[in-house]
Amino acid sequence: MTDRGSMAADERSQAAGAAWYRRHGRWIGLAAVVLSVGWLTDAKLWRPQHRIADVENIQVGEAEAWWGGRLDLTERRWDTALKDGRIYSHFPPLFSLIAAGAIPLLGGVPHLLIVLAIALPVVILAFVFFRRRTGSTVWGVVLAIALLCGTSLFPVLGLAIRTASPFVVNQLLATIGVLILLIEFFGRRRVWVAGIGLLIGCLSRQLTIAYAIPLVWMAWQAPVGVLRLRALGGVAAAVVLCGAVLMTLNALKFGHPLDTGYAYIYNDRPEDDLGRDAKTYGLFSPHFLVRNLYYMNLGFPDVHRIRVADREQVRLRPNRMGTGIWWTTPLLLWLIFDIRKIVADRGSRMLLLAVALIVGALLLFHATGWDQRGFNRFSLDYVIVLFAVIVPACLTGRRRWISLAMIAWSLVYFVIIQPMPNVRIF
Repeated sequence: MTDRGSMAADERSQAAGAAWYRRHGRWIGLAAVVLSVGWLTDAKLWRPQHRIADVENIQVGEAEAWWGGRLDLTERRWDTALKDGRIYSHFPPLFSLIAAGAIPLLGGVPHLLIVLAIALPVVILAFVFFRRRTGSTVWGVVLAIALLCGTSLFPVLGLAIRTASPFVVNQLLATIGVLILLIEFFGRRRVWVAGIGLLIGCLSRQLTIAYAIPLVWMAWQAPVGVLRLRALGGVAAAVVLCGAVLMTLNALKFGHPLDTGYAYIYNDRPEDDLGRDAKTYGLFSPHFLVRNLYYMNLGFPDVHRIRVADREQVRLRPNRMGTGIWWTTPLLLWLIFDIRKIVADRGSRMLLLAVALIVGALLLFHATGWDQRGFNRFSLDYVIVLFAVIVPACLTGRRRWISLAMIAWSLVYFVIIQPMPNVRIF
């Protein structure tokens, strides 16, 4: 009787523990991801007195100009557009809108806004997505950390918190949008929520408008009739609203709805390789295809030979043009191994079609994302989607151990190696 009573007590205790974990496990997992990312980054998270100025992010200057009743800026800064003697921001407007809302409410754009409203949501949404995609809190934690700390997202997060540069802040905002869309795509498939994700993405990085393709497919899966028409109408509304905002600002600032103003950043700017390329070949050209293919896929470190104490040393230094995704985040190699199975799924095929359009545009673009020492900022436009289509298959059977080794290398690279100025070989 004593043994039976003891066994029954153990079973009750295990059942109670399992029930507690079901209620609280997700919050423990989320806390583990947030604390891990906060601990691994070297960016200072707590600067309550700091306000973002236009010298750090020109979109803050644009928001201030809007409150002053102007569209143009008062000072020429790096990567501002100069047209007809007037200076403008050429960046997509979402962060300018956020800054415009923060200025009267918060007395400016506080540093904590970047941390709490932009960086932190990326971390939270990454965990939510992978937990739902895998059905496991543990694997949700592992894959969220793999994405957040084992891809170019890690240096981009750090730079956004340290510098508030518009390049990286906009990249994070677009990441928020893509994650929202993916959570719905692989979850409840609420078109209106996914449409909000699409809006956030394309108002931060215009190329993410390509994800309207899987969004249309998702809407088409609604039951025939009113529900499907309503879903398709929601997609159309999101696309039209995004286009209307972008084209209206383009027309007001640069005189044409399709003129983004990007070409004008090189007017009156000191001559550099990017400016010469843009003026010679245009912003998009097949001329840049081979170069971009190399930096997007390979982008190996530069080899430097230096003499120290009468000895020659060979060192590797991360290049600043772009670093290949396959050797820095080898988990993505499962895409190559599983490509037939992945494209056999219609939903994944739609996602990869959008990725193909984005990658195609980036391959023709005159810039690679420079200056980006040891990472590839533009890859964040599509790497998250590649993660989405390779899981959970990469976690099955023996693959999970290979995947864990791949993730471990990515963490070593982005957390330890990439921040180093150089690595000595011999």
